[in-house]
Amino acid sequence: MKKWIYANRFELLLFALFMVIFNRIFFFSNSFYSSYVWPFNMVLLGIVSMGIFHDNKNWVNWLKNVLFVIIVLEPIFASEIFSNFTTALLGLFAYIAFYILIFIETLKQITKKKEVSESVVYGSLSGFLLLVLLSTFSFIFLQVIHPESLNNIHGNTIPEIYHQITYFSSITLSTIGYGDITPATDNARLLAAFWGIIGQFYMVTIVAIIISKFTARR
Repeated sequence: MKKWIYANRFELLLFALFMVIFNRIFFFSNSFYSSYVWPFNMVLLGIVSMGIFHDNKNWVNWLKNVLFVIIVLEPIFASEIFSNFTTALLGLFAYIAFYILIFIETLKQITKKKEVSESVVYGSLSGFLLLVLLSTFSFIFLQVIHPESLNNIHGNTIPEIYHQITYFSSITLSTIGYGDITPATDNARLLAAFWGIIGQFYMVTIVAIIISKFTARR
């Protein structure tokens, strides 16, 4: 079972990322989504993400295990954790730290592949969606510190504003910029610029890697 999970790690990760980012499309009740769907999605993504790691150094294993326990417990006890300013910031920091580890590990594995395969494509797309997730949590972190950082955000709890900021992060990383949600402070504007640059750099770099691997195989 463990071998199967590792062999299909990018497919599973991509599925879980699609769930946590896009399945709000199918739910029209904000309260139901925030209370049940969002916690389930976040726990599922945390569990699936652990399948990415394989034979890591001891300190990486220790760190990812500690962060994993935290991010799995957070959605379950979201009302208690996110109702307090300090614990909310610590919880968001744990999310950011954990998914930075996942992103780095994903990037390392797809760049080490010697040729283009379905695994590389799934891993590349997963990497971009991980950037969307990291961008989302960084904007939520900023919004918790300064609630007026983004215009046209509605809701009082993190699960309520999560899908709105996920949408904003996706639009920012893809540099579409509809303008319905906009950064309102210098901190938010610079953070948006940072993620816009990161998103474009990632896409250009990944396309170059895939083309070079495909060319090398031919």
